[in-house]
Amino acid sequence: MKKILTTTTHTAPLLWQTPHWYHATTLEERIASLSAANTNFASEQNDKEQAHKKLQRWKEQLPFNNGSSFADRLAMDGITEEDLLVLLGEPIEALYARLAQAPAPDWLTRLADNLETDDSLATIARLFKEAEDTPGAYALLQPFYPLMQKGVDQLQAQIAVLSERYDRLPFRPDTILALLLPNLARQIMPKISRTFVLELNIARLRGQLQGDTPRERFRCYLQQLGQHENLRAFLEEYCILARQLMVTIDAWVDCSLEFLRHLCKDWEEILAVFSPEQAPGILIKVAGGAGDTHRNGHSVMILKFQSGWQLVYKPRSLGIDAHFQELLTWLNTRGNHPAFRTLKVVNKVSYGWMEYVPDTECTSEDEIRRFYERQGGYLALLYALDAIDFHAENVIAAGEHPLLIDLEALFHPRIKIEGAYDIERPAANALAHSVTRIALLPQRIWSNDEAEGIDMSGLGRTEGQLTPHPIAQWEDVGTDEMKLIRERVKMSGNKNCPKFHGQNVLALDFIDSLITGFTSMYQLLMKHRDAFIADVLPRFAHDEVRFIARATRTYALLLTESSHPNVLRDALKQERFFDRLWIAAEDQPHLQRLIPAERADMQRGDVPIFTTHPDSRDLFTSQGKRIPGFFAATSMESVKQHIQQLNEKDLYRQVWMIRAAFTSIPESEQYADRWRDAVYTSQVNCLATCHERLLAAACAIGNRLDRSALRTGQLVDWYGVTHVKEHAWSIAPAGMDLYSGLPGIILFLSYLSTTTGDAHYRDVARQALKTLRLQVAQVQKRPALASIGAFTGIGSCIYLFSHLARLWREPVLLQEAEALVQLFPSKIEQDTQFNIVDGAAGCLANLLVLNAVAPSPATLATAIKCGDHLLAHAYPISEGLTWKTSKQEPLTGFSHGTIGIAWSLFKLAAASGEERFRQAASLALAYERSLFSSARQSRQLRNSSGALQQDHNMKNEEELQQAYGMAWSRGMPGIALGLLDCLQYVDDASMHCEVEMALNTIIAYGAGYHHKPIGPNHSLYHGDAGNLEALLVASQTLAHLEYHQHVEHIASRFLEHIERSGGIMGVPLNVETPGLMLGLSGIGYELLRLARPDAVPSILLLVPPINFDEMQMSKQ
Repeated sequence: MKKILTTTTHTAPLLWQTPHWYHATTLEERIASLSAANTNFASEQNDKEQAHKKLQRWKEQLPFNNGSSFADRLAMDGITEEDLLVLLGEPIEALYARLAQAPAPDWLTRLADNLETDDSLATIARLFKEAEDTPGAYALLQPFYPLMQKGVDQLQAQIAVLSERYDRLPFRPDTILALLLPNLARQIMPKISRTFVLELNIARLRGQLQGDTPRERFRCYLQQLGQHENLRAFLEEYCILARQLMVTIDAWVDCSLEFLRHLCKDWEEILAVFSPEQAPGILIKVAGGAGDTHRNGHSVMILKFQSGWQLVYKPRSLGIDAHFQELLTWLNTRGNHPAFRTLKVVNKVSYGWMEYVPDTECTSEDEIRRFYERQGGYLALLYALDAIDFHAENVIAAGEHPLLIDLEALFHPRIKIEGAYDIERPAANALAHSVTRIALLPQRIWSNDEAEGIDMSGLGRTEGQLTPHPIAQWEDVGTDEMKLIRERVKMSGNKNCPKFHGQNVLALDFIDSLITGFTSMYQLLMKHRDAFIADVLPRFAHDEVRFIARATRTYALLLTESSHPNVLRDALKQERFFDRLWIAAEDQPHLQRLIPAERADMQRGDVPIFTTHPDSRDLFTSQGKRIPGFFAATSMESVKQHIQQLNEKDLYRQVWMIRAAFTSIPESEQYADRWRDAVYTSQVNCLATCHERLLAAACAIGNRLDRSALRTGQLVDWYGVTHVKEHAWSIAPAGMDLYSGLPGIILFLSYLSTTTGDAHYRDVARQALKTLRLQVAQVQKRPALASIGAFTGIGSCIYLFSHLARLWREPVLLQEAEALVQLFPSKIEQDTQFNIVDGAAGCLANLLVLNAVAPSPATLATAIKCGDHLLAHAYPISEGLTWKTSKQEPLTGFSHGTIGIAWSLFKLAAASGEERFRQAASLALAYERSLFSSARQSRQLRNSSGALQQDHNMKNEEELQQAYGMAWSRGMPGIALGLLDCLQYVDDASMHCEVEMALNTIIAYGAGYHHKPIGPNHSLYHGDAGNLEALLVASQTLAHLEYHQHVEHIASRFLEHIERSGGIMGVPLNVETPGLMLGLSGIGYELLRLARPDAVPSILLLVPPINFDEMQMSKQ
C-alpha cells in the first residue's frame, strides 16, 4: 500500500473528489462516458508510450497472441485498437474530470456514506461474534465493519417491518441477523484475504506492528487497519476491491430481505405442504451460499429449525423440478422397475421451496441392488431428456433411493460448432450425445502431467481423491506471518454413494444392477414413446432450464484469481484478466456472444448463468437480457427427436458406454481375474492344421469391428477405452495413434483383407482412413497438437501410410507420409520421453520404415535429427549409456526403456552409415546387459517409477517373473524381441546366451507345459499376443526347432481360448475396445501373424511392409 499506516485521523475530502477512486471505472463505463460527454478519444495529455506498453501486454496474452481474435474482442465493446490506446494512456485526472460532470457512482457514494459515519460498531461486532462457529473465524472482517454497518441497520429495520406485518414469524427478530451474516462473510472473506495478507506482511517487514508475538502483531494490524484514515487509504489503493465489497454487501442485504419476505409470506403454505403434522419450531440455522452465487448474489439456502426439520430455498423457478416429480409418478404407474421416490416442491415462479433430504444408509444388499437399479433407470431417463451436470453434489443417497436434487440442466440445448472437425467425426458426435454426457457415470476429468484427474460423477466416490490442481490454503492464520500456500488436498466425500454398515458401497460391484435398471427404463420409454411425447413433454415446454456454457470450475478459477492484489488497483487490469474467457471462444465461436454478460456477472462477483426454455431458441442472461436465435433448434425438438430414435442398437451402444465408464475407477483394474479361466485345456495342434481356424478367428474379430463401427456418410469411426495416465482410463474416440487409435485398426483390417482376399475389410479400412485424415488435417493446422512416438500421433500415421502404400499399391499415401515428416523437426527438440512408444526412438524407427519403402534424403535427415537428439540427452554411467526422463530414473525394457532406444540407434546406424549411432547403441545395450542377473537367470526391470523390480521377499523366481516381467510393455517379451532383432548387429556368444535365457523365462513362466495363461489378457501390449510374438520371432530368427514347437503348443491354446471367450481385452473389466495394443485389432493382428508370419510383419518390432512382388518372385 502506498500510504504508510498511521494512528492519526483527520477529516478527508469527499471520496468522489479524489481521482484515484475512478481507477475502478470499467472499460464499458469509460467508453460510455466519452459518448455521453461527446468527447473525442484523442487527448494531448495521454501517455502514449505507456499506453503502447499496456496494449502490447494485452495482446501478448492468450488467445490474442495469435493476432486473430483481438479485433473481435475490441469490436465487442465497439472500439478499435486506436481507441483502446487512448483509454490506456488517459491520465486518471482526465478520466475523473470527465466523470465528475455526472453524479458520482452509486457504489462510491455509498462507500463514502459508510466510511464517514460515526455510528457505533458494537452491534455488528456482537452479531459476528454470535455467528462464528469457531473463535476468530471472521477476524479479518473487523476492519471492514464500517462498510457493513449501514447494510445491517437497513436489514434490521426491514425485519422490524416484517414483525409488525405478520402475527407469527418463523424466526426470532433478535437472532436472525446472526444467522444471515455467515453468508456475507463467506462471500467477502475470499475477496479481501489476499490483499489483506499482502499489506499485513508489508507492515510487518516495515516494522510498523507492535507486539511480542505473531498473534499480538496480527491484532495490532487489525486495529491499525480499522482506523478511518488507514481503511480509506487501503480501499483507495485497491479501489476495485472497494467497489466489489459495496456491491457484495448491497446484494447480501437485498437477497437476505427477499428471502425473509418470501419465508414469511409463504410460511402457512410451507407448513401445509412440508410439515403438516409437526411444528418445526423457530429457525436456528441458515446455510447460505449452498452452491454458487448467481443473479446479483442469490444462492441456495438450507434452513434448519428447532425441531431438526430442514427445508431448501432456491431463488429460481422450480417448474422443472415440480414437473419432474410428475414424470416420476407417471413412470411409476407404467413400469415394473423399483418405484422412484418423489420430492415435495412448492414453485413460486421466480423462487421456490423444496423438501430437504438427508443421506441415510441401506439396511440390506437388496436395498443396495435396488438403489443401483433406480440409478440405472434415472440414467436412461436423463439420457432421453438430454440432461447434463448430474455430478456427485447433485445426487443424494437416501437409503435405497437415489434422489436428484438439482434438475435445472434437463433439456440441455445442443450446440453445433460449425467447422469443428470433432463434430464431423461419427465417434466424437456419438460420445457427445451418449450417456457419458450426463455426468452420472464415472469419468476422469482434469487430468494433467501431475495428476491422473478426478471423478466427480454422480456414481463416483469423491472422498480421498486429491484435487487435480494445487488449492490455495492459508497458513499461520491469525499471525503476522500469515501466508498463502498452494497444495493438492484430499477432497471430502459427498452424499451420493449408498452406505452399508458405515461404508461406501462401490458401484463397481453392482454394474449389472445398474444396467438392468437402465435397460428396463430404456425399453419402457420405447414402449410408451408416443404417450411420453404427447402427454409428458409438453408440461416442460415453458420451464426455465439452464444452459451451461462453460464448466463452473472455469468461472470459479477466474473469480478466485481475480482477487489478486495486482488486479484490484485498476479496472482495465481486471478487464484484461477476464479476457481469458476468449481462450475457449477461439474453438467455440458461439461463446463470443456470451462474454459481455459473463464479464458483467464476474465483475459483480457472481458465477455467470444463462437460461432458456425447452420450446425456445433464445438464450437469456442472468439479468434477463435476450440473445435471440442462439440455438439452431429448441431443446424440446431435440428431445422429441432423440426419443423417437431410441432403439435396440442404440441401447446396446449405451450399455457398452456404461460398462466402459467404470474402467475410469482405479479399483476396476483389480477385477481383471474375473474374465480369465484358470487354465488352457486344449490339446496341442500344429499351426498348419490351425491355419483356417486362425483366419476364421481373425475374420470374426474383423466382423465385430465392422458391426461396432459408427458411420456417417463415407466416414467410419470407433470409440474405445484408452489410457489417460498409467492407471487411469477413459472412453474416447479412436485417435491418430497405433496404440489405441484408427491407424492400428486400419492396419489390421487392411492385412485381414490382403490375407483373406475379402475386399470388404479393405473398404471399411478406406472409410476409416477418411476419418483419420480429418485428424491429420487438424494436426497440420495446429502442429502443437502433434506427438512423435512410434505408437502415438503422427509417427503412427507415417507407419500406417508406409504399409498401406504397398498393400494397396497407392504411392500417393507415401506423399502424405512425407508431408507429415515436415512436422517433426520442432517436435523432436521438445521430446523428453526418448523411448519407442512416444519418444524420438520410436519416431526415428517409423521414419526408417518410410525411408525403406520410399528412400528420401529429407526423411533420413529427420531420422538422423532424432538420433542426434537421443545422443545429446544420453546419460553416461559406468555400465554404458542410458536415458532419463524428467521425473524418472533410467527405464529398462523395449517399449519405454534403454534397449528400445539402443535397437533404434542400431537401425539408424545401418541406414545412415554413421558410426556415432552404432557406438551409442552398443553402449546402451551394454547398460541393459549389465543388469543381467545370472543368479536369477533373468533381467532386472525398472518399473514406471524407475525402481528396480527385484523383490527379495518373493518366495521364488517364478513369482517375481509373473508379477513383473511377462509383458511386451517393460517386460521380458519386449526385451526378448529387442535382443533378437539386435542379433544382426551384435552377434556374439554371450548375446545368444542372453537371448536364450530371456526366451526360456517366457516359456518357463508362461503357458508352456504348465498349462497356464501367459498373461492376464490376450492383448499385444501386456498380454498373451505380445508374449507369443516374442516366441514367434524367435522361431523365425533362430535355427532352433524347439521354439517353433513352443509357438505351436502355446498358440493352439491361445486360439482355443479366443474362440471360447471372444478375446480378453487389455483394459479393466474386459470392456471390448477396438484398438491395436489393448484391444480387438491387436488380438486379430496376432492371429494373422500366426496364420501367415511370412506375409504379415511384426508390428511390435515396427517391421516395414513386405514387398509382395519380391515375395512372389522368390516363390517362383
